[in-house]
Amino acid sequence: MLEREKFIRHYGSLYENSPHIAIEIYELHSLDTLSPLERLKLMKDYVNNMDKELKMKLILEHPELGIKRGQPKNLTSYSKQEQKRAGLDNLSESEYNLLRSLNEEYMNKFKFPFIIAVSGLTKEKVFGNIRDRLKNSVEMEFNTAINEIHKIAEIRLQNLY
Repeated sequence: MLEREKFIRHYGSLYENSPHIAIEIYELHSLDTLSPLERLKLMKDYVNNMDKELKMKLILEHPELGIKRGQPKNLTSYSKQEQKRAGLDNLSESEYNLLRSLNEEYMNKFKFPFIIAVSGLTKEKVFGNIRDRLKNSVEMEFNTAINEIHKIAEIRLQNLY
């Protein structure tokens, strides 16, 4: 039988600061015969079936990209590593100011942080994605944020195995 603590330790960090998702999946499903991807699918389905308010809470758990001064306390080690690999921890002053400005514009328009699976992206691609997505409607961007959160969870799972 899959141990609860082991499952939560591995799967509880796939969704940013949201181990409750793994706990719910463990409590609701028999997981012993499922592959890691099948377990993740259960988690994705759980998130997709949450009401809009709970989805917004999940979105708000994600940190702003490129924060280098006064890192937020809730920045997970996963987020630090992901941002570092994309070069977002080593921005020039002008790049940092540009990213802060884009983040602020995004937050003002959508009322939640810009979320993207940065794995494999350069900082230039991240900047371009923010600019492009600023053109989206709030509803479209909300759905995009949830899809990006799922991508992040999948990448984190791949890195575990």
